Amino acid sequence: MHILSKSTYIKGEQCPKALYMYKKHPYLRDKLSLEKRAKFKRGTDVGVLARSYFPDGVNMTPSNPSLFGKMFEKTMQNLNDPNINVMYEAIFIYNDTLIMLDILVRDGDKWRAIEVKSSMSLSDTYYHDASLQYYVLRGCNVPISDIELMYINSDYVRDGDIDIQQLFVFKSVKEFAEGQLESIDKKVNDLKEVVNLPNAPKINIGTQCFTPYTCEFRGHCWKKVPQDSFLHTTSFDSKELFSLYNGGIQDNRSFKKLINPLSLEMNQIDALEQNTFYINYKMFYDLVGERTESIAFLNLLFYKPAVPILDKHKPYQEVVIAFSILSNQNDEVTEWNCLDDYSKMEDGLKILTEKLKRFEKVVYFSAQNINSLMHKYNILESKEISYKIINFRDVLKNSDFFSKKTKYDFSLKTIYEELFPSETVFEHSRIILNATSDNELERILVDKDMEDENKYLQKMYNRLLK
Repeated sequence: MHILSKSTYIKGEQCPKALYMYKKHPYLRDKLSLEKRAKFKRGTDVGVLARSYFPDGVNMTPSNPSLFGKMFEKTMQNLNDPNINVMYEAIFIYNDTLIMLDILVRDGDKWRAIEVKSSMSLSDTYYHDASLQYYVLRGCNVPISDIELMYINSDYVRDGDIDIQQLFVFKSVKEFAEGQLESIDKKVNDLKEVVNLPNAPKINIGTQCFTPYTCEFRGHCWKKVPQDSFLHTTSFDSKELFSLYNGGIQDNRSFKKLINPLSLEMNQIDALEQNTFYINYKMFYDLVGERTESIAFLNLLFYKPAVPILDKHKPYQEVVIAFSILSNQNDEVTEWNCLDDYSKMEDGLKILTEKLKRFEKVVYFSAQNINSLMHKYNILESKEISYKIINFRDVLKNSDFFSKKTKYDFSLKTIYEELFPSETVFEHSRIILNATSDNELERILVDKDMEDENKYLQKMYNRLLK
């Protein structure tokens, strides 16, 4: 009964070929990463919580996709039912485009449309999402008083039970959406034509493969790009690389003629062609500092919930929920977690501080600024700790570490698997998902996974210091 939805419209805006592939060849999608799964779960949890701001609503979510048409008819009937004042996931279809509106609230003789976001700020993408929904609502002749984005209040501080009225803030986007109606109508019709094409549209690979989201068909569209292609290098701007590639410079030999033979780009090309990695060892040794065997490999697990779980905390404020320490001297392991009760965090931080004082160097790997976090909780206030803590990820970044996958994922997993090609390790997000799971059996796996990650870090560190 419909051709497009909000998600497929967004996909088509980013790349029409991605829309076509999704509709006609969905089996060619890349595997969903654990990190994306974690983000989807967070968004769903916040969306459900937001409903309590407007209680006693009717949930219009169909039990299966075949019922979309029926639930659309039911939604339209509910608009005229004076006993129904709130609907969740209200379904509307116009011009072969389906939307499921997070919350629809009666506002006198009109309706207030609300789209829930789990972030603390609003991107252009969110405005365009809401504009498509407004376009469909207008097409269905729904009397709309306003369409708003409901998102997390960054200034909210928890004090006791969650105050839903203070946790969320609203931003009207009706004026913006009004100005988008004509362009959206054209885009919807254009994308419907794309879906009806006999073959996928011919679109060159480019920055749209990653912006605003990494395309789930990248693996398919890039299958002819060699693993040692200059496109995987990091020193040139991506737009410039794609301009060269789509302009006819498609092999490394041609690309090499354009760059300095002593440049970082050339070092990266050499690493790709030799199927190895590159690192500036001089910079690496300078950043690592003096050698010692008294090293603590630290795995510090923290959770950044959209909805604060502790008093005096703000949205997305870090909560330390577990740590694991591996001694480089005797492989002794120290573990601690508060997965059953986050309020025990302060006790764990005291234990962590005392343990770290015993070592001459503390090494961790994280994309987050753990030093800032540790300052916040006074762990680094101790002079016995502050000078000896090292983020190994930053060390590698600043040493120009490079391999064929690090442009897209500079993680412990990708770096470890480059240093030890015969081994495969799990995504770090697995630990986060298990740690925040309602399933006790999954939470039990956390300590072992954190210990294993520390062993991978230790092995990487020792490998590069040889």
